[in-house]
This record gives sequence, C-alpha cells and structure tokens, in this order.
Amino acid sequence: MASLAQGPLADLLAAYRERFPKIEVRISEGTSQAHAVAVLKGRLDAAFIVGEPRLPGCDTRHLYDETLFAALPADHALALQARIAWEDLRDETLLVMADGSGPEVEGIIVRHLSTLGFQPKIAVQHVGRDNLLNMVGKSYGLTLVANSILGATYPGVRFVPIEPAEIVTWSVVWPKSNPNPALKRLLELSVAALPVVA
Repeated sequence: MASLAQGPLADLLAAYRERFPKIEVRISEGTSQAHAVAVLKGRLDAAFIVGEPRLPGCDTRHLYDETLFAALPADHALALQARIAWEDLRDETLLVMADGSGPEVEGIIVRHLSTLGFQPKIAVQHVGRDNLLNMVGKSYGLTLVANSILGATYPGVRFVPIEPAEIVTWSVVWPKSNPNPALKRLLELSVAALPVVA
C-alpha cells in the first residue's frame, strides 16, 4: 500500500542511503503476514507493516500514519469531486492485488462497505501496484491507495480523498535478538527522521 514515490518511508530510505551508501539494501514487497513470518524466521531483518503487530521475540515501533485515497478513472463521475464518501463506492467494482497490500485493502473495503445482506464487488487481480493503477486508468474499476502514491503519476487516474478519512498506521518490526549493525542504524535513523504524520 505504501509507495516510495513520496512520503515518510521514501524519505527514510533516501536518508539511509545518503548516510550509509555502502550498505546494501534489499527491499521485498509482500503481505504484512508474509513479512511478519519472514522476520520471525530470520529471512528479513525488519519489516514495515500496516498496523502495530505484536510478534513473539520482536520489537515494534510505530513510524507514521497515512490517509487513504480512492484511485478513480479520470472520466469517472466521482473523479471531479473534491471528496467522496465511503457510500459512494458501494456500487463500484473495487480492484485489489492478490499479493502485497491486497489483503489489507480488501479488509478495509469490507469493513466500510459490507452490511447485512450486501457485500462489495471486489475483483482480486494478480498484478503489482503499477498495473493495478493502470487498470484503474482503463476503467476496470477503482482502488484504494495511501497518500504516499500522490507523488507518482498514472495516465487516466485521479486520486480523491475519502470521508470519513481512513488512517493507515505503519510500524517497523524486527527481532530483538538481531545483531545486524545496519539494522541498528536504520532504527536509529527512523526515530530521528520520521515524525508521525497523517
């Protein structure tokens, strides 16, 4: 859900790279659940995860908050509005990724739009974020994005805030026993570089 186009995570990684250019950084996108498992099994030093997970043997630090926007085809009737309500999305096809942030986005949609006897129309796509947004631009449906995506441009796509605002909390989680000095530097920098923003 987060994008490296702009925002606190992009700023943190840029500052880390500038300060420690010789440290090799590898980034993996996936679901929060998959990343939590990878941290627990020692395959990842740290994971940036939606929410504030509590994992055995791990520390968690709240990093920042983002608000959600609806990504709409530019020619959609809702695209010209300054803001839209969750109810405006009720009869739309809502696209989510099968991997990455897809499960989290689907959960948010279900929480806001499901009622007794009604389920929103969710279309799970086996594509990454860029192609999902390109599908929005081709009028296959709408999707939800975090405000960090606003630093990128997608042809035929408009981003409109939703009210009431949905706040997505981001945390970093890491094993308490991880001795990696590069991780220690990242965590120290995250305290200095990331104010809580919405």
